[in-house]
Amino acid sequence: MKKAGIILASLLGVLLLVAWIVPMFFRDKIVTRLQQELTNRVNARITFRPENVSLSLLRHFPNLTLQTDSLSIVGQTPFLGDTLLRTRAFEVKVNLLSVLSGDKLKLNGVYLDQPRVLVKILRDGRANYDIYKATESDEPEKADTSQTAFTLDIDEWEIKNGLIRYDDRSLPMTVRLEAVNHTGSGSLSAEMADLVLKTKAERITLTYDGMEYLSDKKLDADMKLRADLEQSVYTFADNRIRVNELPLELNGSIATGTSAPADTSMRFDLTYRSPDSDFKNLLSLVPGMYSDRFQDIDADGTVRFDGTVKGLYNAKQIPAFLLNLVVNDGRFKYPDLASAVEHIALDLTVSNATDHPDNTVINLKKLVADLGRNPIRGRALVQGLTRSNVDADLTAKLNLEELTQLFPIDSMTLRGLADLNLKAKGVYDKTAKLFPVVDGLIRLQNGSVKSMKFPEPVEAINVQASLSNRTGKRADTRVDIADLQLKLAGDPFQAKGRVQNFDDYTFDVIAKGRLNLTSLTRIFPMEGTRLAGLIDASIETKGRLSDAKAKRYDQLPTSGTMAITNLTYRGESLPQGLTLNSARLRLLPGKLNVEQAQGLLGTSTFTADGFLSNYIPFLLDENQPLEGTLNVRANRLSINEWMSDDPQPQAKTAQPSVVEIPDNIRFVVNAAVGQAVYDKMPLNNVKGQLEMADGTLRMKQVTFNSLGGQFVTNGTYDPKDLAKPRFAFDVNIANADISQAHRHLTLAKVVFPLAQYMVGRFSSTFAVNGRLEPDMMPDLNSLTGNALVKIVQATLQNNPIVERLVEKTKLSDLRNAKFKDLLMKVDVKNGFVTIKPFDVRIKDNIVTVSGSNSLEGDLKYVLKLDVPTGKAGVQFARAFSSLTGQPLENVDRAKIDFALNGSYKKPQLQFLAGRTATQVKDVVVKQAKEDLKEQGLKLLQKLAKSPRDST
Repeated sequence: MKKAGIILASLLGVLLLVAWIVPMFFRDKIVTRLQQELTNRVNARITFRPENVSLSLLRHFPNLTLQTDSLSIVGQTPFLGDTLLRTRAFEVKVNLLSVLSGDKLKLNGVYLDQPRVLVKILRDGRANYDIYKATESDEPEKADTSQTAFTLDIDEWEIKNGLIRYDDRSLPMTVRLEAVNHTGSGSLSAEMADLVLKTKAERITLTYDGMEYLSDKKLDADMKLRADLEQSVYTFADNRIRVNELPLELNGSIATGTSAPADTSMRFDLTYRSPDSDFKNLLSLVPGMYSDRFQDIDADGTVRFDGTVKGLYNAKQIPAFLLNLVVNDGRFKYPDLASAVEHIALDLTVSNATDHPDNTVINLKKLVADLGRNPIRGRALVQGLTRSNVDADLTAKLNLEELTQLFPIDSMTLRGLADLNLKAKGVYDKTAKLFPVVDGLIRLQNGSVKSMKFPEPVEAINVQASLSNRTGKRADTRVDIADLQLKLAGDPFQAKGRVQNFDDYTFDVIAKGRLNLTSLTRIFPMEGTRLAGLIDASIETKGRLSDAKAKRYDQLPTSGTMAITNLTYRGESLPQGLTLNSARLRLLPGKLNVEQAQGLLGTSTFTADGFLSNYIPFLLDENQPLEGTLNVRANRLSINEWMSDDPQPQAKTAQPSVVEIPDNIRFVVNAAVGQAVYDKMPLNNVKGQLEMADGTLRMKQVTFNSLGGQFVTNGTYDPKDLAKPRFAFDVNIANADISQAHRHLTLAKVVFPLAQYMVGRFSSTFAVNGRLEPDMMPDLNSLTGNALVKIVQATLQNNPIVERLVEKTKLSDLRNAKFKDLLMKVDVKNGFVTIKPFDVRIKDNIVTVSGSNSLEGDLKYVLKLDVPTGKAGVQFARAFSSLTGQPLENVDRAKIDFALNGSYKKPQLQFLAGRTATQVKDVVVKQAKEDLKEQGLKLLQKLAKSPRDST
């Protein structure tokens, strides 16, 4: 026994040693292999830290477990910047034999900790999860999965505390699931698989076409799917789904790619129903009802909830659907409240027998409820969504104080009497200018609201408003606000007015009062936004929209003033913050004049004045632009703080992203800034104009002093195509410092990297255009432009190209070359910089430079040296003879050509022997001819002086 124990312990020790050594031995191989497969197979930017990848055989023995602390997948065009997946921790279970064999890499399990998932589908059906990179072997007739080096054979997967967002703009529909915990099992490599899925989400929100149908509901689902992976058909075999307390059953199937391999359609053949007829379970879906006190509610009544979904869903069509919801004899009462909601009856059908959403029919046959002594009665039929046949009748009488005896409205006081009456019958069609015949009235008397959540009370609320149309024509629709009065935190506000003729809005509005924004945000909190300040306003305006569009301002009597004091705003769109210490605005028929404004933008103090025009059409019609001009002055502007998520000085620089420009804003800013700072580059005496129009930002004649010189710039930023925003600009630079330009200007680094070896001054005219990447940096391969560069005076120092040239030619005079009034013409196209031939004179040596380099730094140049032989020295003569194979004799100048390849830091010089040999031969022949000619002349002169001797 003792011997057996020793053997067993030894074996166990060996196994533990192997389990410890094997992951260490194969770690680098597996990580490298994984990176290669991701690069080859996935069309997305996948980011993780290889140095933080760990391996273990013990966690899922005998499988190998790979873990990393983070992982993100970011899409490519047209989903640039969209993060498909980001997870705090990622774990994958790898089949050990697949690692050892090296033929296939099999993943048996995937585990995500706190993942953030965004699934986005565009209007044209393209999806951001379609990141698989197709290859030739992926063609249907040639597909052979046995040859794939990377296979999914997942037995299980798990999500812990995830956030999943589904944004389908082809419907349009959005779904958001928070605090998701999900497990799944089943073989995804089998042709037919039984998948077991368990999902819990603390909150699910569903929105369709701008309307929220589920809001923060709890989801608990256990589902079994029969998956035909070869035909892409998924059948619901057995499932249990619960939304809050409402149980649901789902039967049928969903199929994808039904008509062709490239088809993105989904075919639905589903039925659903609630197997439980308890009204209380349906009640749990009503907003505000499902809380800790819900279990104590006394409720009665029966429910029928069922429906079908059948047909194709894609970017052009939807499946036919039917929803039935019937409630009979419903009632509920909270045990600690005095009154009950009784006699609840509801009969609702939503259906569409076609494949187009516009044909949807909403039929609310009955809505009945008695809220204590307050009755609600209603019905509504809406046939069609674009052209809608409407027949509706709704009445309600509410005592707001009695509502607190029906519903648990914690720490809130309500008062007031409310009446609602609405009758509508007819056709709504915006294109045909039709509107239902309608008669509606809403009235609130002596209303007040106070809560611990917003301690500032809204009191003395009195309002009466009506909606009417007696002919069925849009032009005869009228909205009247007879009188609106209220007090917000003691500050009075009152307004009255009317809007009629929905074809040509005719308005008459009077408003006066004080608005305390601090109190307003306590009542209506805005998450992630800080807003405070006082606005005192007195406004009167009336007229027609057509007169406003035509700028017939004499037909638009408008007057009023607005005073803003200590306004502060900070939010996601402006994290640096805006403060208006004071501002005075005056309303005129055609303009809203900003007579004076003074405040802080971020940390920069500014003053401003100007005007907004076309503001009335802009407020009444979304297709009308807002126009204006603003003159802004500042002593100092820090641009750096606008490149950071954190407005604090020590903020970490954020990743810039593409900024969209509204296409209905036409605005001009005339700026004058004493000093602006970008990165570490100071810009002094900045003056110029920024123009925002038609979704484009233009910079016009912006002048400033920087880098020791003067700049004049013009530019355009065009993000109308957010996936491929474009830019263009030109700049005129006078007498700037070369080394500073290379240090601060990105384009100088990529277009003219030789500047890093130069000390001196330059002038230039430069024009370039191209595309921007998602991080707002230029796409180098898209750049097109030209430049004229004048080196006023400069010295070339420590240049590796010159050092290679000296090494080849032994011409030490080329070191520390000095230039003056050197002119270069440069073209940029398709990712290459081309320099037209130009001469550089270094003492008596002439170097002719021409060629091109890529923006990544690859060189392709020709250097032609013209060297005076008399001053070049013995070493040059030897180098020349070594290169050409000919002695350097009887010539005044020697010409040598080199091909310059490689990169700026590692240049490669290749002697062009053939061209040089030809040049030397030409020089020798020419010199011989000149010598013969000279000797002939001397002979003739001698003969002329001594005719007798010649005889």
